[in-house]
Amino acid sequence: MKTTTSTKDSRNQSDRRSTPTPVISRYTLHGGKRKTVRRDYDKGKHLFVDLYSTRLFIAVLVLLLLSCFDAYMTLTLIDRGSVYEANPLMAYFLDHGIMHFTAAKLIITISSICILCLFKNVRLTRIGLPLAINIYVMIVAYEFYIFLI
Repeated sequence: MKTTTSTKDSRNQSDRRSTPTPVISRYTLHGGKRKTVRRDYDKGKHLFVDLYSTRLFIAVLVLLLLSCFDAYMTLTLIDRGSVYEANPLMAYFLDHGIMHFTAAKLIITISSICILCLFKNVRLTRIGLPLAINIYVMIVAYEFYIFLI
C-alpha cells in the first residue's frame, strides 16, 4: 500500500517565531546556527542568518584587498604626478593628508562590507557584491596600466 503526503501542513502548533529574524542579534558574530533560510515562504520575510559561507568570506577578503591596493596605487600615481583624485570626497580627505585618506578609504570600505554581509541574502547584494569586485578589478587594472606607462 502506497501512502501519499498531504499538501496541507499537518502541524497543529502555531508558529513559535513571533517576530522576524533581526538584522543584528546576539548570534550575528558568534554562536549562531542559521546559514540559510529553510522554508520557501520565509525567504521573502526572514533574510538574516547567523553563519556566513566561506565563499562570502573570500569575496569580502578579495574586495578588501582590492580596495587597499586601489588606495596604494592611487597614492603612488598621485605622488608620481600621473593622475589626480577624481572622487571629491576622497580628494577632500587627501587634501588633509595620506593618513586621513587611508583611514577614510578603509572606514568606508569596511562599513560597506559589513552592510553587504548583513544583507547577504538580499537579491541586490547578491548582484552588487560580484559587481563591486569586478569594478574594483577594472579600476586596479587601469591603475596598473597607468603605472606601467
